[in-house]
Amino acid sequence: MDKDDKRRVLGDAIILCGRCGFAKRYMELEGPPDLEACPDCGGAMIRDCPSCHAPMRSIMQVDCRVCGTPLRDAEAFGVPIRRKAEPPDKGPVQLPE
Repeated sequence: MDKDDKRRVLGDAIILCGRCGFAKRYMELEGPPDLEACPDCGGAMIRDCPSCHAPMRSIMQVDCRVCGTPLRDAEAFGVPIRRKAEPPDKGPVQLPE
């Protein structure tokens, strides 16, 4: 199963709590879940980049893949978020016809 196949099954974008890290995957073409506050801690949910409105693709994402704007602290619970360099955004996954 390649990466695009996984994204088709699991969801190609995420909504994330900037405080505790709770995340939920969704299909970008269907739109994000209606979550204003985190169900675990009540923190604000991050849906997309505040500058360019690009959706978040990874739970480990700290900066926007499109414009580089910081999305959240690079540290969670006093520990740096370990992540690979973010690849460029390819847009929503297109389902085969």
